[in-house]
Order: sequence, then structure tokens, then C-alpha cells
Amino acid sequence: MELLSSNIQHYHWGDYSFIPELQSRADGNTPEAELWMGAHPTSPSRILRTEQGLDEIISNNPKSALGPNRSLFGDELPFIMKILAIRSPLSIQVHPNTKQAEKGFTAEQKEINQSQFYSSPRGKEEVVCALSETDLKFGFRELHEIRTIIDAVGQSEFHQIAEGFLERPSEQTLKEIIEKILSMGPNQVESIATAVLSSNLSSTPIQKKEVKYFDGLVNTYPNDPGLLIFLLMNFITLHPGDFLYVPPGVTHVYLSGNVVEITSNSDNVIRCGLTPKDINSQEYLSIASFLSEKPEIQKPLNTLHSYVSPTPFSLSRLLIEGEWETSLIGPEILISTHNNFDITNALGESLKVAQGQPVWVPYSDTGYKISGHCMLFRCATVPSL
Repeated sequence: MELLSSNIQHYHWGDYSFIPELQSRADGNTPEAELWMGAHPTSPSRILRTEQGLDEIISNNPKSALGPNRSLFGDELPFIMKILAIRSPLSIQVHPNTKQAEKGFTAEQKEINQSQFYSSPRGKEEVVCALSETDLKFGFRELHEIRTIIDAVGQSEFHQIAEGFLERPSEQTLKEIIEKILSMGPNQVESIATAVLSSNLSSTPIQKKEVKYFDGLVNTYPNDPGLLIFLLMNFITLHPGDFLYVPPGVTHVYLSGNVVEITSNSDNVIRCGLTPKDINSQEYLSIASFLSEKPEIQKPLNTLHSYVSPTPFSLSRLLIEGEWETSLIGPEILISTHNNFDITNALGESLKVAQGQPVWVPYSDTGYKISGHCMLFRCATVPSL
């Protein structure tokens, strides 16, 4: 086992203080959006003691690092664990499944001068657990709710593009609305967005908090078609300990808050709006799901809780008060969001670990014991795939 160096991603939407305070550091001058813990080639974690890349360590001895299931992972760590500190909204985005990623990656490799939206042939799914109150948009609303919103806004151009949906609400006609929205001109978008802000939305499922986010996004992206897609999506608030699985194909937007996130070992993101980054509307339309989604939020049932998801990795939230121990079935990464702790592996090796300090635990350690009073988040591989 080894302590990992801080691996910070400085995206524009990040917070200035959450991750520094987690790690008992002074605030910096640039936003710290994500703390990465993993072996993705874009930004692999490094061993604090030696600065060797975690990807290199795994590549040198995958059997020792990953254990008996290593061939199922292609001899790679199958996850990236992250802390996200969200000060302002991210893009409207979706992730591909494996088949879509393979197709998109292969196609892009044949087009040398084409913009690259697929960094690998790997699909991407993710789970999040809230560390503080966290707002996000997740999937599309029920069809009758979308109809209510369009009627309440009462703007003629909005009604015109939604005509087919209003007559025959369905997954297909919802996709047709969104396709038309993504091809709208800036003046049309601004006109509808202005109408939304002046409408009486009390008969709709849109909350006052959502309107506040919408108003802020209008100021930042006044003619972005993503504004109208935002209206059609579910709004949810996660409270500390709440957990959500985000499947491939589900459109989502993180708005504000702080979470532990685990994703597949992939950085494939397809964006369609509300971002200064490149968007790909056609690819978004080809891989996104337009089914109405019901967010399934899990809450911890006890102080030592493992969440359930259909992923090759799992997340546990462990409030440890004294000692806790486990055996290993594969590699793990640990981080405490409250207090320091000691860890001793089955080989008798020990580390003192500070709050906010990631720990890499290879399969070859066979097991470990935690001592202390801490809130520990544990990312592990699942027993079988």
C-alpha cells in the first residue's frame, strides 16, 4: 500500500476552497475542480514516496496489483475515484456505452483532421455520493411534465417546435424536439429563454431553485440551446450520504455541491451545451437516451454501508469508530473526508494517513485494518462481473 500524491484538475467550474480545506492546505488562486485517484493515462496518480505513476506500477506487475480478475479489466485499474468540488454548473453531457465508444473511437481514428471526442474505446458509467448538499439535473422528466412546462411558457416558437410532441408525446417525439432545439438560432433561444423567466411556472414541476440556476445560466450562455434542454430534465438534490448511479446514455448536469465520484477508467464525454468546451450535437443525439428517467437515490442504511450499482466497482461509506478490517478481492483506493487514520496491511506494514490523503491498496496486500475515528470512502472491485 502507498500514499498517493494530490492529482488536482483545475477546471473552470471548480471550487477554490473545498479540496484545499479537505487536505488542510491554504486556498489557491485557481479553482480545484477534481481530485483524481486512479491510473487513467490522461492523468495517473503518483506514489507520494517515489512519484512513480500508478499506471506504471500496475503495468509492471498486474497480477500483484489487480489480482485474479485482472484479465477481466484488460490488465488495467477499472475505475477512477474522484472528489468533485462544484462551484458552478458543468456542461449538459452524456457518456457512451462500450459499443458506442468502440464505434466512435474507431471512426475518429480514421479521420486525422476531425475533432476528437473519444479518447478511448471504453464506455463510461459513474456513481456519485454527496459530501454536502448537491444539486444536479438527471435524465428527462415524465412526458406529461414536459408538456406542462411547454404550455406554461406559452411562447409561440417553443410551441411550434414541440407541435409533434404535444400531439403524440413519446420518446421519439421528445428526441425530435431536442434535435430542433439544438439547431435553433441564437435569437430564437434568447426569445424563449426570456419568455421562460417571465412565465408563471407554478403549475409545473420546476422549482424556484431551478429557476435561479436557469437565470444564472442565461446570463452566462444567453443563446445556448442547452438552456431549453435544461428545462426538460429532472432536478434533484442529494444530501450527504445520498448515492446515485449514472448509466451510459443518461443526460446529466452537475450544478453545485461536493461529491465522491467513481467512474469507469474512461474520459469519454459527449457535450451538447452550456459549456465553453467543444460540443457534438449529432453524436449526443445518436447515443443519448430520451426515455423518462426516475432518479433512484440510495441512502446509507447504517454507519458501515456499501452502495449497490451494476458496475465493476463499488463504493462504501464507512463511519469508523475504533477499528475495522477486511480482506481484499482486488485493488482498492481509500480516502477519509473526516479525520486522520492508521492503516495496517496483512503483511504488517503500517501508514499514518491524513484527512484528504488518498491511499492505494494493491491486491497483494491481501487485507488491511483501519484504526481511528474517521469517515472513510472505499472504492473496490466487485467479487465477480
